[in-house]
Amino acid sequence: MPLFLKHTKPLFGVWKIEENQDELLSLLTNKEAVLPFLEHMRTENRRKEWLAVRVLLKELTGEEKQVGYHPDGAPFLIGSDLYISISHTKGYAALLVSDRPEAGIDIEYRGTRIVKVRDRFMTPEEEAAIDPCHEVEQLLIHWCVKETLFKILRKKEVDFRKHLHVSPFLYNELGSLTACETLSDPPVSYRLNYVTYPGFILVFSFPSAGKVS
Repeated sequence: MPLFLKHTKPLFGVWKIEENQDELLSLLTNKEAVLPFLEHMRTENRRKEWLAVRVLLKELTGEEKQVGYHPDGAPFLIGSDLYISISHTKGYAALLVSDRPEAGIDIEYRGTRIVKVRDRFMTPEEEAAIDPCHEVEQLLIHWCVKETLFKILRKKEVDFRKHLHVSPFLYNELGSLTACETLSDPPVSYRLNYVTYPGFILVFSFPSAGKVS
């Protein structure tokens, strides 16, 4: 059972998706509740990602919980006061569970395509702080940070270059950084954690150092 990563404070995990659809389904008890949702998904990859999130949720919380979605697409736990954030990338699914609304997580496959699309989300100030020796990693961290903030904000009009800003940070395999969103008045800063693995980059919020202003 490929539970790749489990962390308790904050409560989050990463599932390495190596199973097929039926194998993932077998890890859930209430199969009748999930089958109708799977029927509307066109590809097996999408079904596997969806199932992996539910299996991971069961692994993290110790029980099978139903996930609902707000009109804006943000996920929530039905019948629970807890907040969740979901992300998936090539071969992995990530999930964070929190008692605070500033709940966000993003996972991205460690690939070089990010270099070609950097102008979509990087500001000149952020570009100036990139370490050439860790260019791909830092670009991916910037992207994951802004995706995490986007999930926390839950506002469609967010512009990743105009409204989301990452303060300069020294690259390490794991660390924390400060990011700010300027869509609100006054702007709000957050402290986020990141961790790098050979296969992916992960960024997540955490209760002890979420919103800082």
